Amino acid sequence: MKIGTRKSELAIAYTNKALKHLELDLDIVHIDSTADLNPTTSIEEMGGKGVFTKEIEQSLIDGDIDIACHAFKDLTRDNDDKLEISCILPRADFRDALIGNHINPRTIGTSSPRRIWQLKELYPGAEIIPIRGNIDTRIAKQENGEYDAIVLAKAGLDAMGITIKASRIFGTADMMPAPGQGVIALQTRKGDQSIKQIQNKNDMETWYCCMAEKEMLKTINGDCQTPIGALTYIDGENIRMVAKNFENGKLAYEQGHLDSFKTIGIRVGMSLL
Repeated sequence: MKIGTRKSELAIAYTNKALKHLELDLDIVHIDSTADLNPTTSIEEMGGKGVFTKEIEQSLIDGDIDIACHAFKDLTRDNDDKLEISCILPRADFRDALIGNHINPRTIGTSSPRRIWQLKELYPGAEIIPIRGNIDTRIAKQENGEYDAIVLAKAGLDAMGITIKASRIFGTADMMPAPGQGVIALQTRKGDQSIKQIQNKNDMETWYCCMAEKEMLKTINGDCQTPIGALTYIDGENIRMVAKNFENGKLAYEQGHLDSFKTIGIRVGMSLL
């Protein structure tokens, strides 16, 4: 069996983490994504949706790989009729981290609309400048003086073993994370009976949270470039979600029994419109 992933060091680290979780020895297939092939082009110019995932998903649809490894927050709904998320790993740290001058930065590098909205409130005197590239490329740009600071997902720093480079870890009150942030998702073809064993490794608590957040994004027709922050957690047999649309300032909160995770996501999404 083959598992497909992007060629970046972080994607490979995530894939190795997934293989350790699955306790399987699979052949790793490295696939170039649109985003990786165009490291200086903005996400918007490349079309926004699926720039990190569509080539890997197509390889899965074509049967060139059996499992696709993704950062959950990069996934779109474009192939939901053909593919499914069969296994989600336990959620890693969902917070954002700043590398560099965290006191009074003159320039901050990020291309995330969600982060941009929140950074403008946290650092009103800073100029927010777009940045592209893999995690090591972005850090190098900060360290050589192109940016006073940059913002990255703490889960990525943890996976690469470079968390020590962070000068500030944002609390969720300051920087609400993206839907699905810190989550590794394993995707398969619908009805593929050969991958039953990975379904047994699905972390159900994280799965409920991510699927509720996915339903919320579906309701607002959003994707990873939509300026939406969300945080979902399990409390006993209940699921609770808080989310904010930074474009219109709307904040929403819903809770209910675990079985109502889709309804919770839909209600939050409707409140954000």
